[in-house]
Amino acid sequence: MARGGATASAGGAQAPVDTRQTGNPAFKASVYTAAPTGQATMTVAGTAIKALYFTVLMVAGAVVGWSLVETDPTGAVVWPWWTWWLSLGAFVVAMVTLRNPGQAAVTGTLYALLQGVVLGSISAIYDVVWNGIVLQATIVTIGIMLSVLVLYLLGVLRATPRFVKMVVIGTVGVALLYLFAWVMALFGIDMVFWAKPTSAGIFWSLVIVGLAALNFVLDFEAIERYSSAGAPKVYEWQAAFGVILTLVWLYLEVLRLIALSRSRE
Repeated sequence: MARGGATASAGGAQAPVDTRQTGNPAFKASVYTAAPTGQATMTVAGTAIKALYFTVLMVAGAVVGWSLVETDPTGAVVWPWWTWWLSLGAFVVAMVTLRNPGQAAVTGTLYALLQGVVLGSISAIYDVVWNGIVLQATIVTIGIMLSVLVLYLLGVLRATPRFVKMVVIGTVGVALLYLFAWVMALFGIDMVFWAKPTSAGIFWSLVIVGLAALNFVLDFEAIERYSSAGAPKVYEWQAAFGVILTLVWLYLEVLRLIALSRSRE
């Protein structure tokens, strides 16, 4: 990936550096204005360090969340009532971060901690049912992300207009599918067919995992593009937050996919 820190626009004027779409709301083009002359600019390395910082915080939160999950005398999991509230809190903080990208260092930190606790509790519950699944999901998630990064750096995967259009449409489609299933659930109708241990469920879960992975290409390309265009350094936090959003989505989908596959055994 190219190094950031390109020269800002002439005369120090601030203007959007690009208008291309991504499937990730954290990379909204209008946010990443060119930095005024003389101001520190965004770099790929700086973004990577901040993404690692958020990841470490999520892992720390996950350890706490895991430790808080309890089982009853029969060994069955007692679903933590607080998980729903923390999930709502993480969602609200994520929305605040998206609307206030300049505050992403603070709100992103809070999101990473809250989301980490939620992921830890969910992971613990999955691990009670499918022993060792969390380690498998973690390895697969990291492997997918690194593989996509290598393929991107080698030029095998590039954010061409057709590729971007395909990924964005697919991502929006999955989001609408999630929303539709949630609305139906309010009326007692189970429409989550991709979470069933059937051939169709595994196939669609695999498709969603693939789509989540391809979103990394758009994330990496956006980081490279905004860095080269000289976006203000403060937006490294927002870009890092965007990477974390994709990482969380991918991990949850991989966890579900492995659970479905093991249920079929």
